[in-house]
Amino acid sequence: MPQFISKLQHNTYEKGEFSDEQPRNLDETIQLIKDFPWDLERPLTDIQLTGPSVTIQDDGINYLKLGLYFGGKFCVYYLDKNNHLYDYHAADIEAVEKLVADFFNQMFDLRVFEKYFFNIGNQPHFVTNKFEYHVKVGKIVALSLSLLAYTAVFSLLFLKITEGRWLEVFPILMMVISIAAISYFVATNLKGRHQYIQISKGNNKFSYGVDEQHIIVYDKTDIRVILYNQNSRNRSGILDKCEIVFNNGETITLSGALLSGDVFFNKFDEKLGIPVIYTHRGVFKNKLNQF
Repeated sequence: MPQFISKLQHNTYEKGEFSDEQPRNLDETIQLIKDFPWDLERPLTDIQLTGPSVTIQDDGINYLKLGLYFGGKFCVYYLDKNNHLYDYHAADIEAVEKLVADFFNQMFDLRVFEKYFFNIGNQPHFVTNKFEYHVKVGKIVALSLSLLAYTAVFSLLFLKITEGRWLEVFPILMMVISIAAISYFVATNLKGRHQYIQISKGNNKFSYGVDEQHIIVYDKTDIRVILYNQNSRNRSGILDKCEIVFNNGETITLSGALLSGDVFFNKFDEKLGIPVIYTHRGVFKNKLNQF
């Protein structure tokens, strides 16, 4: 009897987040489906590709995902190895189990399924994401070069406006100031270029290290407060700093080059009730909604 990889997704998980992933035979997979808390999670769920579900992957990298649907029904999604997506609305759990058995026994019939017309962005709902983040050195270098370019343009405009009266002094002064500022920016951000974090929304445990050889596991429930200082002018968040303060007084500081604020805050469930203090360039702005 074949063993296919199966895994779970609950209503607090984000796209690509799964748990209890391991090979199982047909009987074990059926039992996994029966034990899943469908009725408990059904009232809290939107009907979409990411949600409470059991996902099965065969040896050919085809996926069968069993999720919830309206009216007490189930939505069965099938994604083949060529990224073609299909779905079928099963009336009850027994109909789901029959489809799973057919999937294992290579008797799967797609004729009862409806094929999606658009097949873009489907795989991230089925493939396991490790949610590992590293410092984006390329973004640091690109931002540094853009700052240098802005300085050059500003210098040329200034010289044109002043009709070149500061021709001998101003460009040199601006260049010295720019190089000093950019050097400080690059040195500060590259100092932590080996930072690593693994964090997802549905798991309260997360791992952080100054590099991948010195990783410590933390728990979101041990966080006392999050201090977020926004320095960036755009959504990249590369200049932002996020300081996580734990109940025992320990702190870790995340660079915006490691993880942007938009991505970071999506990793927390509001039920955790973690207060977030928001500042803009060091000036207190407000306290964000608790996570």
